[in-house]
Amino acid sequence: MPKALQITLLVPGILLFVLLFGMFPVVLQTDHFEGALSFNWSGGFSTIAEYMKGMWSGQSFQYLSGKTEHSFWDQIGSSFSVTFFYITVGGLIGATLGVLLGVYFGISRIKWLKRILELTAVMPDFVIVLLLQFLIVFIATETGYVIFDVASFSTDDPAIALPLISTIIIPANYMIRNVALHMSNTLTEDYINFAKARGLSKRYIIFYHALPNVLPFVKADLHKFMGILFGNLFIFEYLFNLGGVTMFVFSNAFAFDGYQYSLVVNGILTLLLLYAIVYSLLRLVIFGAEKVIIR
Repeated sequence: MPKALQITLLVPGILLFVLLFGMFPVVLQTDHFEGALSFNWSGGFSTIAEYMKGMWSGQSFQYLSGKTEHSFWDQIGSSFSVTFFYITVGGLIGATLGVLLGVYFGISRIKWLKRILELTAVMPDFVIVLLLQFLIVFIATETGYVIFDVASFSTDDPAIALPLISTIIIPANYMIRNVALHMSNTLTEDYINFAKARGLSKRYIIFYHALPNVLPFVKADLHKFMGILFGNLFIFEYLFNLGGVTMFVFSNAFAFDGYQYSLVVNGILTLLLLYAIVYSLLRLVIFGAEKVIIR
């Protein structure tokens, strides 16, 4: 199937998935007296129809925060900026560090470093975030000096360093292990042994022979890297009290008059837009590494 046709079918397919995914809180109903679960499919499809109809009138872009009605377009800008900043900076630095440290771990014989990496890999992500916050509090208690803010106390004084560190180290951990594994396998290939026999330097072999053959694996796993980054987005924003997109959607999904389908759909579409932007930037960085640095 031509790529242009795939993209043409992909966009409406994603939109349809978001519309169907957002209606499940309407479809799934529980009996208040017996607690039995029932399916209200007609109610779910009616919600989709109302959303499509409201797109022309603008009603689909209105939501309630408590009892106060707001415009989605007026409020989403600040949340989008917050999430975009942490995800973009964290993703770019995390991917770059992951590749460079992955190369180092792939050729290093220092086993205790690898053991630490494996240990942190099995820890849940929210535990890593809590440990970082605990470390800052412990240092502040012992020395009286607060290195970083452990959370945002207001929009005028946001915590920056610690959320950024969290968005860097958690996806970078996956990237390091992925690159180190493929680098170790690549260094056992025959053409690498041939390059060594020609007397080429170790650095030249790594960066001009091995790494170009590892980068395709990095590109192939980029969606998994993005999945880790976005999968932890709500944890970052909740634990650090950041006013990002996920906090905006979860805080207002259920308002005074019940579930707000249009807000959830608009929020998910905003996250997909962020995903596309960050993914494109990461692909651009890898493309630059292939064409400018490596070749």
